[in-house]
Amino acid sequence: MVQYNALYEGSYDSQKAHLSDVAGAESNVAVNLSKLKPKNLDIYWVSLLGKDEPGELIRQELMNQINVEAPMIPQEKTGISFLNHYTNGDHIKTYERAGSAASKLNFDFLEATITDANIVHMTGITPALSESCHNTTFAALEKCKSQGSLISLDVNYREQLWDPQIARHTLDKMIPYSTIFKVGLDEAEMIWNENLSGEDYAEKFHQGQGTISVVTLGSEGAVLFNGISMIKQPGLKVEVVDPIGAGDAFVAGLIRGLLTDMNEFISKELIGSLNDKNLNYCLRMANICGSMTCTRKGDTAAMPTMNEIDQYL
Repeated sequence: MVQYNALYEGSYDSQKAHLSDVAGAESNVAVNLSKLKPKNLDIYWVSLLGKDEPGELIRQELMNQINVEAPMIPQEKTGISFLNHYTNGDHIKTYERAGSAASKLNFDFLEATITDANIVHMTGITPALSESCHNTTFAALEKCKSQGSLISLDVNYREQLWDPQIARHTLDKMIPYSTIFKVGLDEAEMIWNENLSGEDYAEKFHQGQGTISVVTLGSEGAVLFNGISMIKQPGLKVEVVDPIGAGDAFVAGLIRGLLTDMNEFISKELIGSLNDKNLNYCLRMANICGSMTCTRKGDTAAMPTMNEIDQYL
């Protein structure tokens, strides 16, 4: 979707200055990962766009950075959002995406692109958009399972889309497919409401040998569990300008860290072979990406470069 990020403080005003940015959890991860320059990695973003100005902006912006499989559909609209910043430190995002082209995504369109993929990244947003997206999500999960593709799953809970009970019911069925699972502690409490620590949730969501579960802890950093070791990395101390998109940057950094240690190919066997030093490196890179993204406005525009990340590794 296109995000109109206010360059002023207060409620939305169409007459004031905005930064027009391409936003969306899955596209953010794809673009952010491409900025980290993994070798020999083809990155695809798959969706549907309306044949309109926001759709054209998205195609032009993304096609310069990643492979885009997102046809523009006549008479359909592209989702948009508005991000506003307030003097009390709140950053509030509102959406206009009900009935968007993306909400009509179907598996027949998606299947060709994910066939033989090494890793497919999904979020809890997609199945919440519509019945079609829900069915497409589970068809894709089954396809990935049958062909041995790995699943990276970020909860990315959006209370505007579904209530916690429905989210929990759906996510409980998605999580067993995941090889890399990520959730924020605040999200976990909102959805599962078990009053657990980050470490306890990381253990709860772990899916066995060759998988990792990660729980982010806001400014306190994150924990990662691989079934044996509980790895914890503190957060970076930064001045927060705009936290939107930090979770997507975190995921991109985590995947990039895994790719670095595994010669640009991910498998459960290789994940299972990582030692604590490797895992600390991956989590450290993820933390750096998430934290540094908070220091400037924009989703993918705020993603740090590898040169910036190297200063903290």
